[in-house]
Amino acid sequence: MQSGYIPMEEKSSAVTLSDMEIFVFPELMYSLVLANISSPRLWAWRELEWFAGIRDMRPKRRLQRLRQHIMDNYTFNLDLDTWGLTRQQVELKRFAPFLSPDEIAKSNALFGYQGDVYYYDIDIRRHFGLDKYDGDTIPYWKTETVEAMDAFRYKPGHSVGAGECVSLAGLYAAAAFVVCGLPLESIYLMATPLHSQNFVDVDSGILTNNRRLVTRAMWSNGTVISQQARRALEHERVTIVSHETGWIHLLYPEATISPVAYEHFSERLKSFLVPPEDAEDQRLVEPRLPDAGRVRFVSGGEPLGMTADMDRAAVLRRMAELRGTNRAAALAPYAAHDLSCTEHGPFALAALSRSPVSRAALAGLGEGEVVRRLAEMPGESIYDGPARLAQPDEVWNFQRGDGLEKCLVAANAVGGTELRLNGAEASLMDKERCVCSFPTSKTSVRDKVWQLDLLPEGARRPVAPSPSKG
Repeated sequence: MQSGYIPMEEKSSAVTLSDMEIFVFPELMYSLVLANISSPRLWAWRELEWFAGIRDMRPKRRLQRLRQHIMDNYTFNLDLDTWGLTRQQVELKRFAPFLSPDEIAKSNALFGYQGDVYYYDIDIRRHFGLDKYDGDTIPYWKTETVEAMDAFRYKPGHSVGAGECVSLAGLYAAAAFVVCGLPLESIYLMATPLHSQNFVDVDSGILTNNRRLVTRAMWSNGTVISQQARRALEHERVTIVSHETGWIHLLYPEATISPVAYEHFSERLKSFLVPPEDAEDQRLVEPRLPDAGRVRFVSGGEPLGMTADMDRAAVLRRMAELRGTNRAAALAPYAAHDLSCTEHGPFALAALSRSPVSRAALAGLGEGEVVRRLAEMPGESIYDGPARLAQPDEVWNFQRGDGLEKCLVAANAVGGTELRLNGAEASLMDKERCVCSFPTSKTSVRDKVWQLDLLPEGARRPVAPSPSKG
């Protein structure tokens, strides 16, 4: 998985960014961070009065200021309805060329792994609401970019943005760089089978845990917050550690992270987890990190070379320069849904094979009714700019979409052979018959014709799982 040829499956997985896909393709963890770093939404935070003078503060104080902004503007969301359901066997078939089903089942919570006795005790399927489905049913827990997190405020029941743990980890890492001005070399992302959090190497170390920060003193103070923060490292193995230099994975025989950086991280994390002498909770947690002794360290490609004194234009130029020599940077435009510099195939494949919510919502409706409902939605995208697009389930969840995005929702619901972009109009075609047309502002999309009927096998719509009876 070094830089070079990237298979279609990995590119389309970068678009979807589900937890299970990040488990199989560990580059995607950092591609999410880079997608957020490229986002104008995140750079706009620097202009907020709340962050005035933040670069003059001590690093810990900067992160505390960031924490409060995230606490005020985002909630944690992890349900089965937002991104829908799939089946274990469907996904295992997808991933078989990359990891064996047996390896995945032994290490991933969605495919059978339940960790230590703690997870057996809480009955993990019941904990997540999966007990009402048959045992083959698993969720698409998709990781949200900052745009999708912001868009939750349009969803009933939400007054602010939202995201799951990987989304919050990716947001914290990107904002620590863009807003707080912390160097990327100080930020490490950790994924366990059921959780994601970051270790930021400032002062004595700081963990980001969902929306909160945990200092070394807080780690051992015996409060509910510290107990929640301790849970993953106490009960789970760390599957992936991701860094600007690369990654190490529990299963893969090669690692692209700098061995010097990984050794430094390991020592700093272990030191962080040692309770101070006066701590309320004196239990010592030994993190179960991927074993550096069992992997061969290889180059992860050209170093990112991105510094916190760069402006957004300089960062974007550097990321563009890296696309041929750094795999995480090459996948970042797919994670950012940027169709100005990526081919349409991976985006369309993800849209038509992994958007079960919009498909289920429109199932059984005639073509005319589907088009009518799409026409009634506001014609605005949740993604800024003339080339970044929402997936069909993002359009449906947040009930708004640009015309090109609406055409893709229609294709997901009723079929079609081709999308055409002609100036400021997008059309879905069934051979030469026009299914629907909508005005579009996504005029900088690279491919003006999308051949949907030429997508790889698997892009057709599987039946969404339904609750088991009895």
